[in-house]
Order: sequence, then C-alpha cells, then structure tokens
Amino acid sequence: MIKIAKLLLAAMLVVPAMVSAKNKVVVVMVDGYRWQELFRGADSMLVNTKEFGNPDMMKADFWRPTADERRSALMPFTWSHIAKNGVMIGNRDKGCRMSVTNNMWFSYPGYNETLCGYPDDKNVNSNAPVDNPNMTVFEVANNTPEYRGKVLVFGSWGRFIQIFNEKRSGLEVNANYRHSLAKQPTERELYVDKMQDGTPRYWEEERFDVFTHEYAVEAMKSRHPELLFVGYGDTDEWAHAGNYRLYLEAANDVDRFIRELWETAQADPFYKDQTTFIITCDHGRGVSADKGWFHHSREVDRSNETWLMAFGAGVPAKGVLTSGEYHNNQVAATVASLLGISFAPQHEGAGKAITF
Repeated sequence: MIKIAKLLLAAMLVVPAMVSAKNKVVVVMVDGYRWQELFRGADSMLVNTKEFGNPDMMKADFWRPTADERRSALMPFTWSHIAKNGVMIGNRDKGCRMSVTNNMWFSYPGYNETLCGYPDDKNVNSNAPVDNPNMTVFEVANNTPEYRGKVLVFGSWGRFIQIFNEKRSGLEVNANYRHSLAKQPTERELYVDKMQDGTPRYWEEERFDVFTHEYAVEAMKSRHPELLFVGYGDTDEWAHAGNYRLYLEAANDVDRFIRELWETAQADPFYKDQTTFIITCDHGRGVSADKGWFHHSREVDRSNETWLMAFGAGVPAKGVLTSGEYHNNQVAATVASLLGISFAPQHEGAGKAITF
C-alpha cells in the first residue's frame, strides 16, 4: 500500500507539469523552393543541361534511378525523419494540393499571406521596402504576456525587416547583413559576425543562408526563444540566377539546417519534446524545361503552388498526405493554435488553422 501511495503521489506531481508545459514553435520558410524537387528530387531535364550547371556534379550528388532515391539524396533528413514522424502537404502527384491565395505569386505578398493569415493584394503588391500594414502572428504573440520578449526573427533577405514591421512590432529582426542583435553576443555570434563581414556581399540585400542559420541556432542555445522564425533564401536567388546546381545545393543545405535546428531542440530540456516545427515556402516557380523555372509571378504558370511540412510536438506521424486542399493563409492561424493564443484577423480571405 505504501508503494502504491508513493506512485500515486508521483503521478499527481508529474501530470500537472506536463499539462502546463508551454508549446514552442519554430517556423522555417524556404524562399521559392518548388514542391517538385521536394517530392521528386532533382529534375531529369535540368540536371542534364550544361547551361544550368555542371551536369556531372549534379548527377553525382543528386541523381538516382528513382524519384524516391533522388528526393532522399537531395533532402535526407526530410525523408528519413520528417516523412516518417510528421506530416507533408502539397504532393500534387499524390492528390494533395497547397497554394497561395494572393494574386501576386512572389515573395513579399507570399510572406504577408503566410505570416499574417490573409492575402492583401491592395497594400502588399510589390517587393519594395515598405513597412507591412498588417500584423504577423509573431507580432500578435509578442503582444501577449505569455510570449512578450520571447519571439525572435532571423532571415537572409533584408525585406524581413519590413515584412515583420520592426518599427511597429518591436520584434528583433536579424536579417540582411546585420550582426547579432543580442545585448551580450556570445563568442560564437561574434565569430559569425566576423565571418559574415569577411564574405563578399554577392547579393546586395541578402546574405548567404549559412549566416542566418548560425545566428538562429546560437540564439536557440543562448536565449531560448519560444517562437522562432528562420527564413532561408539561397534557393530563390540561385534559381533566379539560372544555376540549378546551386539551387539543388541550397536545398540540400536547408535540409541540413532543419536537422540541426531539430537536434538543437531535442538536445535542450527547454525544447525537447515540446517544440513543433512548421516548414513552408512563400511561392512556387515555373516548371518549363527551358528557363521557366527561373522565375515566378502571376504570369508564370503554376508558381502559386506551395507545400508545407510539420513535425514535432502535437503532430501525428501521417507522412505524405494523399488528399486535401490547403493554402498559405492557414499557416498563421496554425501557429497561433499551437501557441494557444487568440488570433482572429478581421480581414477578407483569412484562413483557418490546419488540423494535423
């Protein structure tokens, strides 16, 4: 009886702690990464075109006999872990569709829709450095007592400063070529500052993803944000440049970055088994075998097609979905639902949370 009483007491002490544990959320967006590569791997037409990169290198690294093998070679963590332990949305080959609802089909409108929960074609219709008139779910979370000061944003593209409306929201947005914004940077962050300064600025408003990633990982370790955004951009930049080899390498890097974010979370009791990862993109891109895949816009067919992956706390192991119609305007509501905060934009076209 004494042993039973002790066990019951232990259970009473453990259960409330489990119930009261707050969910953490990491949102990753991969700029302009096509669902075709995610679900099929390297494109047979593009890897054999010299104009788009060294075919021998591309085939050695990413070409395999079957689509399943190709996608695993390109994104090994995605297909060894996420596909087995989470949910993957947007494989049109299997009958599941995802797309943006805005009519622009390029970056700023795509990020606005995804992060604010609705399209705003009237006010967000260019990539100009204009402060976003709409509130992201990150700003909403930062305005709550539960998450105030516990929200961090990292992005390669300089436009994230305006997308998250840093001036109004008060969010800390480490983007473009900014150094660490921590009040007391760690030794690692100071080293990343130095390496970033010593690397040529190939793009005027967008640093290489590796720097964005290193800042984000170090912030997870040293500052423990409970809501984290990481925006990678190399995939879109190399596609616009017509370099398919570097586009594939950038996608492969993103897969490694996601793995490192996940492993960082699982190695830390603050995050372990109570963190949900949401990964998506802001738009798709063209599909033609010539130069159509370079670009995306309303004039580029099928560049509205997107995808989403979710895994971690609260996400069932359903794998690749084979039905359903999903949209980017559902992502913000999904994040709010995971955080347990009120989020009900009074705007036409607002999406409802995805139920995994």
